[in-house]
Amino acid sequence: MVSLSGAKRTGKHIASDFSNKNVTFMAAGIAYNAFVSLVPMLLLVLLVVSSFGGGLEDRLIVLAERSLPGPIAGVITSVFVGESAAGASAIGLVVLVWGTLKIFRGLDTAFSEIYETVDENSIVDQIKDGLVVLVALVVAVVATAGASIAFAWLSDQIPYIGVLTPLVLVGGLLLAFLPMYVRFPDADLGWRDALPGAAFAAVGWAALQALFQVYLSFKGGGSEGFFGGVIVVVTWLYFSGMVLLLGAVINSVVTGESSGRAGGVGTGASGYETRREGELDPDEFARYLTELREDVTGRYEEMRPAVGAESEDRRPRPRGNVELVEQSKPNGDEEEWSVAFRWQSPADDSDREQTPAPADD
Repeated sequence: MVSLSGAKRTGKHIASDFSNKNVTFMAAGIAYNAFVSLVPMLLLVLLVVSSFGGGLEDRLIVLAERSLPGPIAGVITSVFVGESAAGASAIGLVVLVWGTLKIFRGLDTAFSEIYETVDENSIVDQIKDGLVVLVALVVAVVATAGASIAFAWLSDQIPYIGVLTPLVLVGGLLLAFLPMYVRFPDADLGWRDALPGAAFAAVGWAALQALFQVYLSFKGGGSEGFFGGVIVVVTWLYFSGMVLLLGAVINSVVTGESSGRAGGVGTGASGYETRREGELDPDEFARYLTELREDVTGRYEEMRPAVGAESEDRRPRPRGNVELVEQSKPNGDEEEWSVAFRWQSPADDSDREQTPAPADD
Protein backbone atom coordinates (compact mmCIF):
# COMPACT_ATOMS: atom_id res chain seq x y z
CA MET A 1 0.00 0.00 0.00
CA VAL A 2 1.55 3.30 -1.10
CA SER A 3 1.21 6.05 1.52
CA LEU A 4 0.37 9.65 0.68
CA SER A 5 3.76 10.86 1.91
CA GLY A 6 5.49 8.21 -0.19
CA ALA A 7 3.53 9.25 -3.27
CA LYS A 8 4.40 12.92 -2.68
CA ARG A 9 8.07 12.05 -2.23
CA THR A 10 8.05 10.02 -5.45
CA GLY A 11 6.31 12.85 -7.30
CA LYS A 12 8.91 15.37 -6.10
CA HIS A 13 11.70 13.03 -7.17
CA ILE A 14 10.13 12.64 -10.63
CA ALA A 15 9.73 16.41 -11.00
CA SER A 16 13.32 16.97 -9.87
CA ASP A 17 14.71 14.42 -12.34
CA PHE A 18 12.55 15.81 -15.14
CA SER A 19 14.09 19.25 -14.58
CA ASN A 20 17.68 18.34 -13.71
CA LYS A 21 18.11 15.89 -16.58
CA ASN A 22 16.94 18.38 -19.23
CA VAL A 23 14.12 16.19 -20.51
CA THR A 24 12.58 19.03 -22.52
CA PHE A 25 15.89 19.69 -24.31
CA MET A 26 16.32 16.00 -25.17
CA ALA A 27 12.71 15.84 -26.38
CA ALA A 28 13.44 18.72 -28.78
CA GLY A 29 16.40 16.82 -30.22
CA ILE A 30 14.30 13.69 -30.63
CA ALA A 31 11.57 15.70 -32.37
CA TYR A 32 14.10 17.08 -34.87
CA ASN A 33 15.56 13.64 -35.63
CA ALA A 34 12.07 12.18 -35.90
CA PHE A 35 10.95 14.91 -38.30
CA VAL A 36 14.01 14.46 -40.54
CA SER A 37 13.60 10.67 -40.51
CA LEU A 38 9.79 10.58 -40.71
CA VAL A 39 9.49 9.82 -44.43
CA PRO A 40 12.27 7.16 -44.43
CA MET A 41 10.66 5.48 -41.44
CA LEU A 42 7.24 5.43 -43.11
CA LEU A 43 8.74 4.00 -46.29
CA LEU A 44 10.41 1.27 -44.26
CA VAL A 45 7.12 0.43 -42.55
CA LEU A 46 5.47 0.32 -45.97
CA LEU A 47 8.09 -2.07 -47.32
CA VAL A 48 7.58 -4.39 -44.37
CA VAL A 49 3.78 -4.38 -44.27
CA SER A 50 3.47 -4.67 -48.06
CA SER A 51 4.97 -8.14 -47.80
CA PHE A 52 1.87 -9.25 -45.89
CA GLY A 53 -0.37 -8.42 -48.86
CA GLY A 54 -4.12 -8.20 -48.58
CA GLY A 55 -4.23 -4.40 -48.86
CA LEU A 56 -2.70 -3.83 -45.43
CA GLU A 57 -1.25 -0.53 -46.67
CA ASP A 58 -4.76 0.83 -47.29
CA ARG A 59 -5.81 -0.27 -43.82
CA LEU A 60 -2.83 1.51 -42.26
CA ILE A 61 -3.79 4.68 -44.15
CA VAL A 62 -7.31 4.47 -42.74
CA LEU A 63 -5.90 3.89 -39.23
CA ALA A 64 -3.58 6.89 -39.57
CA GLU A 65 -6.40 9.14 -40.76
CA ARG A 66 -8.50 8.13 -37.74
CA SER A 67 -5.77 8.26 -35.09
CA LEU A 68 -3.28 11.00 -36.05
CA PRO A 69 -3.48 14.78 -36.49
CA GLY A 70 -4.43 15.88 -40.01
CA PRO A 71 -1.02 17.06 -41.28
CA ILE A 72 0.74 13.92 -40.05
CA ALA A 73 -1.93 11.67 -41.55
CA GLY A 74 -1.54 13.60 -44.81
CA VAL A 75 2.20 12.92 -44.86
CA ILE A 76 1.60 9.22 -44.25
CA THR A 77 -1.04 9.05 -46.99
CA SER A 78 1.19 10.79 -49.54
CA VAL A 79 4.09 8.46 -48.74
CA PHE A 80 2.04 5.27 -48.86
CA VAL A 81 0.29 6.09 -52.13
CA GLY A 82 3.21 7.88 -53.81
CA GLU A 83 5.36 6.51 -56.54
CA SER A 84 8.52 6.75 -54.46
CA ALA A 85 7.49 3.81 -52.30
CA ALA A 86 7.27 1.45 -55.23
CA GLY A 87 10.80 2.15 -56.45
CA ALA A 88 12.70 1.41 -53.26
CA SER A 89 15.74 -0.76 -53.93
CA ALA A 90 18.00 -2.83 -51.71
CA ILE A 91 20.31 0.17 -51.29
CA GLY A 92 17.31 2.33 -50.50
CA LEU A 93 16.26 -0.15 -47.83
CA VAL A 94 19.62 0.26 -46.09
CA VAL A 95 19.20 4.04 -46.17
CA LEU A 96 15.69 3.70 -44.76
CA VAL A 97 16.88 1.49 -41.91
CA TRP A 98 19.66 3.96 -41.11
CA GLY A 99 17.26 6.91 -41.05
CA THR A 100 14.83 5.06 -38.82
CA LEU A 101 17.54 3.91 -36.41
CA LYS A 102 18.59 7.55 -35.92
CA ILE A 103 15.35 8.12 -34.05
CA PHE A 104 15.89 5.09 -31.84
CA ARG A 105 19.54 6.01 -31.20
CA GLY A 106 18.39 9.41 -29.98
CA LEU A 107 15.85 7.77 -27.68
CA ASP A 108 18.44 5.24 -26.51
CA THR A 109 20.88 8.00 -25.58
CA ALA A 110 18.16 9.97 -23.79
CA PHE A 111 17.08 6.91 -21.79
CA SER A 112 20.71 6.30 -20.78
CA GLU A 113 20.98 9.91 -19.59
CA ILE A 114 17.85 9.48 -17.50
CA TYR A 115 18.99 6.15 -16.03
CA GLU A 116 22.58 7.44 -15.58
CA THR A 117 24.04 4.59 -17.65
CA VAL A 118 25.71 6.64 -20.40
CA ASP A 119 29.08 4.91 -19.95
CA GLU A 120 27.47 1.51 -20.63
CA ASN A 121 25.76 2.60 -23.87
CA SER A 122 28.02 1.88 -26.87
CA ILE A 123 27.11 2.45 -30.52
CA VAL A 124 26.77 -1.30 -31.04
CA ASP A 125 24.32 -1.47 -28.13
CA GLN A 126 22.34 1.42 -29.60
CA ILE A 127 22.05 -0.27 -33.00
CA LYS A 128 21.09 -3.59 -31.44
CA ASP A 129 18.48 -1.97 -29.20
CA GLY A 130 17.14 0.05 -32.13
CA LEU A 131 16.65 -3.07 -34.27
CA VAL A 132 14.81 -4.86 -31.46
CA VAL A 133 12.50 -1.90 -30.88
CA LEU A 134 11.97 -1.43 -34.63
CA VAL A 135 10.76 -5.01 -35.01
CA ALA A 136 8.48 -4.61 -31.99
CA LEU A 137 7.13 -1.36 -33.42
CA VAL A 138 6.28 -2.94 -36.78
CA VAL A 139 4.59 -5.88 -35.04
CA ALA A 140 2.58 -3.48 -32.86
CA VAL A 141 1.52 -1.41 -35.88
CA VAL A 142 0.36 -4.50 -37.76
CA ALA A 143 -1.45 -5.85 -34.67
CA THR A 144 -3.17 -2.52 -34.02
CA ALA A 145 -4.22 -2.21 -37.65
CA GLY A 146 -5.59 -5.75 -37.62
CA ALA A 147 -7.51 -5.15 -34.40
CA SER A 148 -8.97 -1.91 -35.78
CA ILE A 149 -10.11 -3.71 -38.92
CA ALA A 150 -11.70 -6.43 -36.83
CA PHE A 151 -13.54 -3.84 -34.73
CA ALA A 152 -14.74 -2.08 -37.87
CA TRP A 153 -16.07 -5.37 -39.25
CA LEU A 154 -17.77 -6.24 -35.95
CA SER A 155 -19.31 -2.78 -35.57
CA ASP A 156 -22.16 -3.79 -37.87
CA GLN A 157 -22.89 -6.87 -35.77
CA ILE A 158 -22.15 -5.70 -32.21
CA PRO A 159 -23.60 -2.31 -31.17
CA TYR A 160 -21.34 0.25 -29.49
CA ILE A 161 -18.20 -1.82 -29.98
CA GLY A 162 -16.62 1.27 -31.51
CA VAL A 163 -16.25 2.82 -28.05
CA LEU A 164 -13.48 0.28 -27.41
CA THR A 165 -11.36 1.63 -30.28
CA PRO A 166 -9.36 4.00 -28.00
CA LEU A 167 -8.52 1.02 -25.80
CA VAL A 168 -7.21 -0.82 -28.86
CA LEU A 169 -5.01 2.19 -29.65
CA VAL A 170 -3.66 2.30 -26.09
CA GLY A 171 -3.04 -1.45 -26.15
CA GLY A 172 -1.17 -1.23 -29.44
CA LEU A 173 0.97 1.64 -28.15
CA LEU A 174 1.71 -0.28 -24.95
CA LEU A 175 2.79 -3.29 -27.02
CA ALA A 176 5.09 -1.05 -29.07
CA PHE A 177 6.57 0.82 -26.10
CA LEU A 178 7.33 -2.04 -23.71
CA PRO A 179 10.46 -3.30 -25.55
CA MET A 180 11.73 0.28 -25.71
CA TYR A 181 11.46 0.75 -21.94
CA VAL A 182 13.19 -2.59 -21.32
CA ARG A 183 16.07 -2.27 -23.83
CA PHE A 184 16.98 1.42 -23.96
CA PRO A 185 17.90 2.12 -20.31
CA ASP A 186 20.88 -0.33 -20.40
CA ALA A 187 19.90 -1.49 -16.93
CA ASP A 188 18.81 -4.85 -15.55
CA LEU A 189 15.05 -4.36 -15.99
CA GLY A 190 12.19 -6.78 -16.38
CA TRP A 191 8.87 -6.33 -18.15
CA ARG A 192 7.15 -5.46 -14.87
CA ASP A 193 9.74 -2.73 -14.19
CA ALA A 194 9.02 -1.17 -17.59
CA LEU A 195 5.23 -1.34 -17.31
CA PRO A 196 4.46 1.92 -15.38
CA GLY A 197 6.32 4.20 -17.78
CA ALA A 198 5.14 2.34 -20.88
CA ALA A 199 1.52 2.52 -19.72
CA PHE A 200 1.89 6.24 -18.96
CA ALA A 201 3.38 6.86 -22.42
CA ALA A 202 0.66 4.84 -24.16
CA VAL A 203 -2.15 6.71 -22.42
CA GLY A 204 -0.29 10.00 -22.90
CA TRP A 205 0.10 9.45 -26.64
CA ALA A 206 -3.57 8.54 -27.01
CA ALA A 207 -4.59 11.65 -25.06
CA LEU A 208 -2.15 13.76 -27.06
CA GLN A 209 -3.56 12.73 -30.42
CA ALA A 210 -7.09 13.39 -29.11
CA LEU A 211 -6.07 16.89 -28.01
CA PHE A 212 -4.50 17.61 -31.37
CA GLN A 213 -7.64 16.41 -33.13
CA VAL A 214 -9.67 18.84 -31.03
CA TYR A 215 -7.21 21.64 -31.80
CA LEU A 216 -7.34 20.96 -35.54
CA SER A 217 -11.14 20.84 -35.49
CA PHE A 218 -11.18 24.38 -34.07
CA LYS A 219 -8.27 25.57 -36.20
CA GLY A 220 -9.91 24.41 -39.39
CA GLY A 221 -7.92 24.78 -42.59
CA GLY A 222 -5.32 27.11 -41.09
CA SER A 223 -3.01 24.19 -40.35
CA GLU A 224 -3.34 22.58 -43.77
CA GLY A 225 -0.73 24.81 -45.47
CA PHE A 226 2.86 23.68 -45.81
CA PHE A 227 4.36 25.72 -42.97
CA GLY A 228 1.33 25.22 -40.77
CA GLY A 229 1.57 21.48 -41.31
CA VAL A 230 5.29 21.48 -40.49
CA ILE A 231 4.68 23.36 -37.24
CA VAL A 232 1.91 20.98 -36.21
CA VAL A 233 4.03 17.91 -37.02
CA VAL A 234 7.10 19.18 -35.14
CA THR A 235 4.99 20.25 -32.14
CA TRP A 236 3.25 16.89 -32.04
CA LEU A 237 6.62 15.08 -32.24
CA TYR A 238 8.06 17.29 -29.48
CA PHE A 239 5.29 16.61 -27.00
CA SER A 240 5.25 12.93 -27.98
CA GLY A 241 8.98 12.71 -27.24
CA MET A 242 8.45 14.48 -23.92
CA VAL A 243 5.77 11.97 -22.93
CA LEU A 244 8.08 9.06 -23.83
CA LEU A 245 10.94 10.47 -21.77
CA LEU A 246 8.68 11.30 -18.83
CA GLY A 247 7.67 7.64 -18.83
CA ALA A 248 11.37 6.76 -18.60
CA VAL A 249 11.80 9.17 -15.67
CA ILE A 250 8.84 7.55 -13.90
CA ASN A 251 10.33 4.09 -14.33
CA SER A 252 13.81 5.17 -13.19
CA VAL A 253 12.42 6.68 -9.99
CA VAL A 254 9.91 3.92 -9.20
CA THR A 255 12.51 1.16 -9.69
CA GLY A 256 15.21 3.05 -7.77
CA GLU A 257 17.53 3.26 -10.79
CA SER A 258 17.81 7.06 -10.55
CA SER A 259 20.21 8.09 -7.82
CA GLY A 260 18.79 11.60 -7.49
CA ARG A 261 22.03 12.68 -5.86
CA ALA A 262 25.19 14.58 -6.64
CA GLY A 263 27.57 12.62 -8.82
CA GLY A 264 24.98 11.33 -11.26
CA VAL A 265 26.09 10.44 -14.77
CA GLY A 266 25.55 12.85 -17.66
CA THR A 267 23.22 15.81 -17.37
CA GLY A 268 21.70 14.32 -14.24
CA ALA A 269 24.67 15.76 -12.32
CA SER A 270 24.41 19.24 -13.83
CA GLY A 271 22.30 20.61 -10.98
CA TYR A 272 24.93 19.87 -8.33
CA GLU A 273 28.38 21.15 -7.47
CA THR A 274 30.66 18.42 -6.15
CA ARG A 275 32.13 19.69 -2.88
CA ARG A 276 34.03 16.57 -1.90
CA GLU A 277 34.86 13.25 -3.45
CA GLY A 278 37.32 10.56 -2.43
CA GLU A 279 37.93 7.56 -0.18
CA LEU A 280 38.14 7.54 3.61
CA ASP A 281 39.66 5.05 6.02
CA PRO A 282 37.57 4.08 9.07
CA ASP A 283 39.01 6.83 11.32
CA GLU A 284 38.56 9.51 8.66
CA PHE A 285 35.02 8.31 7.99
CA ALA A 286 34.21 8.50 11.72
CA ARG A 287 35.48 12.10 11.87
CA TYR A 288 33.50 12.94 8.73
CA LEU A 289 30.27 11.60 10.25
CA THR A 290 30.94 13.56 13.46
CA GLU A 291 31.43 16.80 11.54
CA LEU A 292 28.35 16.12 9.41
CA ARG A 293 26.27 15.51 12.54
CA GLU A 294 27.48 18.77 14.08
CA ASP A 295 26.89 20.81 10.93
CA VAL A 296 23.41 19.51 10.23
CA THR A 297 21.97 19.08 13.73
CA GLY A 298 24.04 21.48 15.86
CA ARG A 299 24.72 18.69 18.35
CA TYR A 300 28.34 18.92 19.53
CA GLU A 301 30.43 16.50 21.56
CA GLU A 302 31.21 17.93 25.03
CA MET A 303 29.77 21.35 24.11
CA ARG A 304 32.54 22.22 21.64
CA PRO A 305 33.07 21.73 17.92
CA ALA A 306 35.19 18.86 16.74
CA VAL A 307 38.65 19.34 15.26
CA GLY A 308 38.40 21.02 11.89
CA ALA A 309 35.15 22.81 12.71
CA GLU A 310 36.74 26.14 11.83
CA SER A 311 36.81 25.14 8.16
CA GLU A 312 35.21 27.58 5.73
CA ASP A 313 33.37 24.69 4.09
CA ARG A 314 30.96 24.10 6.96
CA ARG A 315 27.63 22.83 5.75
CA PRO A 316 24.54 25.05 6.17
CA ARG A 317 21.75 23.99 8.50
CA PRO A 318 18.61 22.50 6.94
CA ARG A 319 15.58 24.75 6.63
CA GLY A 320 13.28 21.80 7.31
CA ASN A 321 13.57 18.03 7.38
CA VAL A 322 16.49 16.11 5.89
CA GLU A 323 15.60 13.62 3.18
CA LEU A 324 17.41 10.28 3.46
CA VAL A 325 17.96 7.93 0.52
CA GLU A 326 19.53 4.58 1.41
CA GLN A 327 20.03 2.17 -1.49
CA SER A 328 21.65 -1.19 -2.09
CA LYS A 329 22.19 -3.42 -5.09
CA PRO A 330 23.93 -6.74 -5.78
CA ASN A 331 27.47 -6.41 -7.12
CA GLY A 332 28.79 -9.86 -7.87
CA ASP A 333 29.33 -11.72 -4.60
CA GLU A 334 28.97 -8.50 -2.61
CA GLU A 335 26.28 -5.94 -1.94
CA GLU A 336 26.91 -2.29 -2.79
CA TRP A 337 25.39 0.36 -0.54
CA SER A 338 24.74 4.05 -1.12
CA VAL A 339 23.49 6.61 1.38
CA ALA A 340 22.51 10.14 0.35
CA PHE A 341 21.13 13.10 2.28
CA ARG A 342 19.22 16.02 0.75
CA TRP A 343 18.05 19.20 2.41
CA GLN A 344 17.12 22.79 1.64
CA SER A 345 19.03 25.71 3.21
CA PRO A 346 19.03 29.51 2.87
CA ALA A 347 21.28 30.94 0.19
CA ASP A 348 23.19 33.17 2.66
CA ASP A 349 25.56 32.02 5.39
CA SER A 350 23.73 33.62 8.31
CA ASP A 351 22.82 30.30 9.91
CA ARG A 352 26.17 28.57 9.62
CA GLU A 353 27.55 29.78 12.93
CA GLN A 354 25.18 29.18 15.80
CA THR A 355 25.64 28.62 19.50
CA PRO A 356 26.40 24.95 20.09
CA ALA A 357 23.54 23.00 21.57
CA PRO A 358 24.13 20.75 24.57
CA ALA A 359 25.43 17.31 23.77
CA ASP A 360 23.08 14.35 23.91
CA ASP A 361 23.13 12.32 27.10
